[in-house]
Amino acid sequence: MIRGKPVLAIIPVRAGSKGIPGKNLKTVGRDTLLERTIKLSKACTFVDQTVVSTDDETMFGVAQRHGVSSPSLRPAALATDNALTIDVVLHTLESISFVKGYVLLLQVTTPLRTLADLSEFCSDFESNTDARASVSITSHDAPHPDKIQKIENGFVVSYTGVESMVARQELPPVFKLNGAFYISDTETLCDERTFMPAQTLPYVMPAERSLNLDSQEDLDFLDFMLERGNLTIEEYD
Repeated sequence: MIRGKPVLAIIPVRAGSKGIPGKNLKTVGRDTLLERTIKLSKACTFVDQTVVSTDDETMFGVAQRHGVSSPSLRPAALATDNALTIDVVLHTLESISFVKGYVLLLQVTTPLRTLADLSEFCSDFESNTDARASVSITSHDAPHPDKIQKIENGFVVSYTGVESMVARQELPPVFKLNGAFYISDTETLCDERTFMPAQTLPYVMPAERSLNLDSQEDLDFLDFMLERGNLTIEEYD
């Protein structure tokens, strides 16, 4: 629980991954990405319930074996490339009648995050009572947004509208979402349809635990770095 309210972890996975076909069932370390995320969620003391939302029979079976399946497969309309995560979340809330509490979104594509990361993420959010939501981020070094250009009316202009020809050391630090953790309350999700409303608390993670698997190259890089011992991955019982 967080702030006296139950925490529901939702793990959204679908069959139609294009960047890495069959991505969610790829094995990294001892487990598939899906199983790794299920075990992480169940090991976290802040999480009261875990549910996997999927349109795939095989992944539905995995969720059933771990006792975290939704009542039925996700509708096909919510499993397309254009389907929004918030719609998947709201459908899941409705399907299990979870009305009031917090929703923790756990995507499976950040396998280097740890249980300590998740526990600290939840603890920080619980203690900062002014925060309405929280999201994990990591430092973004290059290209810095203020260095990016666009072509407008045939001419090069700054994408952010600021002077671009400045020393890198003078640029303000910027961050990017790493996809590891999102949390918000059900009222915000239903009313504002976002995990990032005003007063969203940042949880900064190091780059070495923020790798997000979007392409086969990302997966190949991860395998290579794990084999060399340059990166480590946490295992769960």
